[in-house]
Amino acid sequence: MKKRSNLILFLLCAVIFIFCGCSTYRVIKDATDHEEGRLIMKDGTEYVGRVKMPNGKTKKLRMRTTDGRKVKVQNTEVGVLGVWKKTHPETVSFLVCHPYYTIAPFSTKKKKKMKPRWMSLEATGKYVEFYALGANYSINSKGVFKVSSSIYITYLARKAGEEYAVEVGVYGGNKEYMRKQLMEYLSDDPALCSLIEDNEIEPDDFSELADKYCPQNSENMEEFPKMNL
Repeated sequence: MKKRSNLILFLLCAVIFIFCGCSTYRVIKDATDHEEGRLIMKDGTEYVGRVKMPNGKTKKLRMRTTDGRKVKVQNTEVGVLGVWKKTHPETVSFLVCHPYYTIAPFSTKKKKKMKPRWMSLEATGKYVEFYALGANYSINSKGVFKVSSSIYITYLARKAGEEYAVEVGVYGGNKEYMRKQLMEYLSDDPALCSLIEDNEIEPDDFSELADKYCPQNSENMEEFPKMNL
C-alpha cells in the first residue's frame, strides 16, 4: 500500500513538473520571439499588438492584437512593421518586405532576382532607402534591435517607386567594392557619386547617403512617404 502511495505521489509530481515546464517554456518562448508591434498594410489597414518576429524568409506574419484578435497576413501585403521591446517603447525599429536583385559572381547574369525577404530599414530619405538583410531579427533585453546571419548580412538600396531593392554590399565587406556598387546604382546623382568616389562619404553611412541623394530627374520621381509610427 505504501509503495502504491509513493508511486501515485511520484506520478503526480511528474505531471506537475511537465505542466509547469510547458508553461515556463511558453512564457520564455513568447518573451524571446514575440515583441510589441504596429503593422501597417499596403491598403492602409493597421494592427497593433504582440507580433511574432519574422525571419528573413517568413511568408506569413502572425500577430495577436491588443483587443485579442489573431491576425495572419502575407508578407507581400505588408507596407511596414514597427517593432519594439515592451520595456523600451521609445526605441522602435522597422522591417519591410521586398524582392531584390543580388550580385551573382558565378553566373553569366550580373544580377539575380530573389523572392521577397524581410529587411531591416537602416535609413530612409526622400528618394532612396537602405536595408540590412539577415537570416534573423530580434530585440535584446535592453531594447536593441539585432540583425543576425550565419553567413553574412547584405546591404541593399531601393529607390522610391521601384519594386526591387538592389544589393550594394555586405557587412564587413570590401568598402571599395561597395563604393563601386553605390556609384553604379546612384549614378543619376553625379554630385553624390563624386562625394562617394572622393571618400567624403563612407559607403556604409546610409543616413548621409539617403539624406543627400537627389537624382537629376527628381521632379519626376516618387517620394517615400514619411512614417508616422
